Order: sequence, then structure tokens, then C-alpha cells
Amino acid sequence: MSGFPCTPEEERQLQEALDRLARMRIPEERDLWPALQARLFTPHPHGWRWVVQRNWAWMAAGLLLALAFIGMASIPNLWEAFFLTQPLERDRKLQALSPTQTQGGVTVTIERAYADANRILIGYRVRGLPESPAAHWIPVLTLEDTSGHPIPSLIGEGMVGASEVLGLSLPPGELAGVVGFDPWGLPGWPTHRPESLPLRLHVVFQAVPYPAPTPGIRWMQIHPESGPVREGSAPVTPHPAEGPTPAAGWRFTFELTVPVEPEAAGYGPRTEVAHGLELTLERWVWAPSGARARVCFIPPDPQLSWTMHEELMLEAQGEVSPSAPSGEIAGGEALTITTPILQSPPRQHGERVCLDRFFAASQLERARPVVFQVLELVGWSPATLKPVRRWPGPWVFRIP
Repeated sequence: MSGFPCTPEEERQLQEALDRLARMRIPEERDLWPALQARLFTPHPHGWRWVVQRNWAWMAAGLLLALAFIGMASIPNLWEAFFLTQPLERDRKLQALSPTQTQGGVTVTIERAYADANRILIGYRVRGLPESPAAHWIPVLTLEDTSGHPIPSLIGEGMVGASEVLGLSLPPGELAGVVGFDPWGLPGWPTHRPESLPLRLHVVFQAVPYPAPTPGIRWMQIHPESGPVREGSAPVTPHPAEGPTPAAGWRFTFELTVPVEPEAAGYGPRTEVAHGLELTLERWVWAPSGARARVCFIPPDPQLSWTMHEELMLEAQGEVSPSAPSGEIAGGEALTITTPILQSPPRQHGERVCLDRFFAASQLERARPVVFQVLELVGWSPATLKPVRRWPGPWVFRIP
């Protein structure tokens, strides 16, 4: 993991950049990491040292992008402060929980849980953590069903201390956060979902260093499933923190049963051809937590690692930000364009490669998805980490 504090002004600039990235078309590079990296890892006056490892993206350990105090205006409670839970908490779809365990003076409480066709969310609060002048203790959550099927984590966010932007403050030794997990690996998912899902949650802790005292840290944690590092990008890992290791008792296991939100809409499979190459939209699934697309194809060169450039066209149903780009498709519909917040690494299914793309509920609140299109496929060399082959599209899928 890696992280660093920044000033409230830097935070506001970063939040504006993230908002623009969520709405705009990026002509040459449509995944968010390169733009985030350019903003996050610009040299800072503190002169910290970083160890840069040029590992292939999705093989890296979970990457912590520490975004100090990222926030939204008029946050009435903690769970509306988090990007992952804000729309669901506002719509009262999150289940309020209170299972609590204390070990070695540290108390962990599971306060929110949610499951739908596309995502499982767990919201937690931790109290009693020892303070250190060199590091914050950050929980690491792993999830499985009670039959032992692992449920991989995708993205997480959390908060320690105080935030000027959010107008929130947690007492010393306390933190809170939420982690999103991917249920599609569970048997029958997402087509055949149970009414409730029994889960087993494990919590351990890791020390994340920071170079100077700070009133608070707001972080976003992008896990290995979140997508590849593009050309010129590299995971960043800080030097290990100096300080105590977690006590042996800092390991927690919770048994939870979470209701599964029944609302969902699915589409696919649908196959289109561009320049002689078939590409299938295997699944398009909308749920209250957001939308997800799975695209599969037989790669032109199986020795390369393949990814894609894609975009989602939305038909506006209300006020749309003037900074959101617009366009038209046949029929003269006015559209806005957005790009995914998360992308999975390639998965091999026989001869086929499958890629998943995730769109957040906040991207779809005032607009209806009407077209998902893949603009091109890009083959990357595993040896040089550079794109060496491109297959032009587009493959256009109308969403009913």
C-alpha cells in the first residue's frame, strides 16, 4: 500500500479532478489510473522517498491512494460521506448492523452491509487503536461465504481523524471505512441470487506510514481487481513503517447474514463484429450500487495481454453538469459520455478473454444508459509493459 497526506486545498483540487474524470471523455487514455497518478504522485515539498516497482498492474498488491479528506458538500452523516455508500445510505438501502468484537484493546464494529447483483459492501468502525507518530493502522478486510468461496475485494475507502471538507471528526484511535466486494464468483451469481447471503468476514490490520503529523487522512484503496497500469505508470510502495507490529489478538472474524437487494436488470449476451473480430457483451447488469459490463472475445494474439478502451453513453433525464461532454447517435438523441470507475484484469475462459467494467450509481443517477461501446482493443507486451498491437472498433451495443 502507499499513501500520503495533503492539504485541504490540494484535496479540493483533487476532488474536482476526480469529478471531471468521471464525466469526461478522455481521448487517448480512458482508464483513470494514469490521470490519478499524475495528480497524486507529483513531487511534494516534504521530499519523501518512494520505492517504485514496475510490476504488471494487476499482479501488484492492493494499492492505497491516500486522498486526504475527499468529500462532498452537505454531508449529514458518516455513511453519506463515502463515495461507495452515499447514494445507498441516502435511499435507505444499507442495512444497519452492530456486531462488535474487542481484542487486545481494539474494538471493531460492523455498522453497514449491503448486497445486490453487482456488489457487496461492508461498512466498519474501529476504536481503541494505538496512536503512532509514524503510521496509521488500516484494517484489511477479506470476505467469503460460509461454504468457503472467496469473494474478492475491489475498492475501499476510509477516514482517520478530522476532515475540514466533510465537517466530520473521529476521536483519537478511531477510524471508519467501507469496502466493496465482487460477488460474481459465487455459484449462480448474478443470475440466480438468494434472498439473503450468509458471509464470513475476516479483519486484520496493517501499518501505513505517513511522513509528517496530519489532522486526518482520507484514503481510497484500489485492489488488484481494479485494473491494469497503463504505459508509463507503475505501482508505488512506501518504505515500511517504523513502529510496533499488530498484537496477535488483532484478528477478528464475523459471521453476517446480509439481505440481497432484488432490484436488478440484465441484458446479453449480444455479439458484434468490427474489422473481422467478434466481441460479445456477455452481460450487462444494472443494480442500485451501479452497472457492470462483461465483454469477451478471442484475442488476435494470445501471447499479449489485452485490454480495451470503452465508453458508456447516457441519455440525460435531468440536470447534467455543463462540463460533461455530449454527442449524438442515430436518431438525434443528446447524450453524455462517461467512463468506468473500475476495471478488472483479463480473465481467461478457454480461448476467450473476458473483461469487466464497473460504473458507480452516482454516475447513473440522472441519466439512463443507452449505448455501451468498445472503441478499440489494445494488446500489451508482458515483457515491456507497452502496447504493441491495436484492433480498432467500434463494437456498439444498444442497452434496452
